[in-house]
Amino acid sequence: MVPPGFRRRDFKLGQFMDKLITPRAICAELDGVAADYLEQDGTDLLGRFDRHQAFWDGRLAAGLDPYCRTSSSRMGPACDMLTRGYEQLSGVNFASHDYLSLGSHPDLQQAVVAAAQRWGVHAGGSVMAQGGSLPLVALEERIADMLACQDVTLFPSGWAAGYGTIRAIIRPGDHVLIDGNAGGCLREGADAATVNVHQVQNRHVPAIAEQIKRIRAADARAGILIATEALFSANSEVADLRDLQNLCRLYGATLLVDVSNDLGAIGNGGLGFLGDQAMVGEVDIVIGSFSRTFASNGGFVASRSTTLKQALRVFAGPLKSSGALSPVQAAVALAAFEIVQSAEGVQRRRALMANVMRLRNGLAAHAFTVLGQPSAIVPVALGTLAEGRVMTKVALAAGALVNNFEHQAIGGKSACWPLLVMADHTAEHIDKMIAVALLARARVVQAG
Repeated sequence: MVPPGFRRRDFKLGQFMDKLITPRAICAELDGVAADYLEQDGTDLLGRFDRHQAFWDGRLAAGLDPYCRTSSSRMGPACDMLTRGYEQLSGVNFASHDYLSLGSHPDLQQAVVAAAQRWGVHAGGSVMAQGGSLPLVALEERIADMLACQDVTLFPSGWAAGYGTIRAIIRPGDHVLIDGNAGGCLREGADAATVNVHQVQNRHVPAIAEQIKRIRAADARAGILIATEALFSANSEVADLRDLQNLCRLYGATLLVDVSNDLGAIGNGGLGFLGDQAMVGEVDIVIGSFSRTFASNGGFVASRSTTLKQALRVFAGPLKSSGALSPVQAAVALAAFEIVQSAEGVQRRRALMANVMRLRNGLAAHAFTVLGQPSAIVPVALGTLAEGRVMTKVALAAGALVNNFEHQAIGGKSACWPLLVMADHTAEHIDKMIAVALLARARVVQAG
């Protein structure tokens, strides 16, 4: 049911389900990507988006636009959503970041109430002014202890933490080496900071070493940053953090590692792949987001340096010029860290990994290509853009909420489902996802 006041579209997801939409039948426009329809010039700046809007309207009319969904129920292993056209969807949920299923945990709900009553719900300013609060200080100290770092700085979002940190520490003459699969905040931060951005594959350390040697031979004084994710969300691959950090120390470079996708959800004590690789307290800069595991907005930057915190407050625009994380959000994340580092956290990580393996093994048994290493992200290769869009359309209509990832990082114009697993998924939820995946693939094969 569409909420009162919502403007309903004239098209529905199920409108075309009775007749198959085959990859060959999809017009060329719907087989492209959004960037293909951006105008790069013209005096009417807003008019540059007309063709782009037509691209998305065409996809929605064909039931091939799975994005911008709106929750109409509490998030969980199964939930209800509205499409961008405000049609109701219901199903098992493999499209939400809530790896340990803490989003509705009673301890976090109690933390919200207690924090709101004591501190109010608004920070009232940036941390550079007087937007800090004692819950923020407590959360920073908790993360610093967990990661064995000198200091931690909180940002309004994980994206702001990555982008703002690179913009603050990199000068125009410096160099950034970054994996093509790295998150947008790292890539955009690097591009905004310097023209000397080098795309590398972080799993190919010898090739990175050769690149750094060439940079050092040309400029002995340039700053060099290697920016990577511990766990890449695009393909669930894991970086070799020790080799990268050793390389940085050998050549006077700096390592920045984003742990958003694994911290809390993976490994002993929830230390993620930092812990698995015995790198806690060893990495130069660690950044992360609370939105994957810790049930809150916000992000952090942890460092072995005692000087970075004040530098970020002064020079990182997304921190200096943005309202601080509210005391309520900080209290929620703090309560989540308490659970992550408790016996309950151990149990939830075990349940999560059991669900991950059931899903990965079940899909692989039916000849699906499942990428990467076991983590809360289970990337399933779908094929071409058209095949991925049709499979996603079928999945949503059949009761499985999934995200369709279309990106050059997974092989040009191809698509995959980054299935997001939760600790509270049941065996029935996972088996339903596998059955829907089989149905979606069969529809594409049937369509030819």
